[in-house]
Amino acid sequence: MEEKRLKAQGLNEFRILTEYEYSRAQIAIEWIARAEKPIAEIGGRPIKGCDFQALIYDLNRCISLSGERVRAFVMPDKARGFCCYGFYRYRWAVEALLFLWGEKSGPFRSHSLWMQGLIFGYSPGAIEKFILSASGAQESKLHCDPCTDLYRRRRVEIYGTLALLVRRRNNRNGRCRRSD
Repeated sequence: MEEKRLKAQGLNEFRILTEYEYSRAQIAIEWIARAEKPIAEIGGRPIKGCDFQALIYDLNRCISLSGERVRAFVMPDKARGFCCYGFYRYRWAVEALLFLWGEKSGPFRSHSLWMQGLIFGYSPGAIEKFILSASGAQESKLHCDPCTDLYRRRRVEIYGTLALLVRRRNNRNGRCRRSD
């Protein structure tokens, strides 16, 4: 009976996420999409032996099943040898987390802008609009500029030192290739 329910929901098609992790992912996606939470970490895995392609597949599947406009991230965790993953809506939120965890150096002008927004209690959307107006850029539609420490597969982005690792694992000759 349980297998029929899982199959009807499409949950048995996940490669590594459990039903519990899928449920946590859906809650996190709703917080971000509907409650203006800028970023949510939902889990982690040891880097050694992690099937990143399966994790990417599952996170993309979570987003597809939710129907919401969010992105997923995978990045090195503060605990050495582990990665964490979750969801976000605004680029500045991921950059803030990368900066605070030491995966991205600074200081950049945008760091000052999101820090000010948080200190003054602005909503995540208001911070995003302020950063874009201060930089003269157009409003983000969840498209991120390509950068050297990013590997992207559909709506999942892998950051920092993990991006290089995943690129190497996915390329037979060990060289990095561009993200799609």
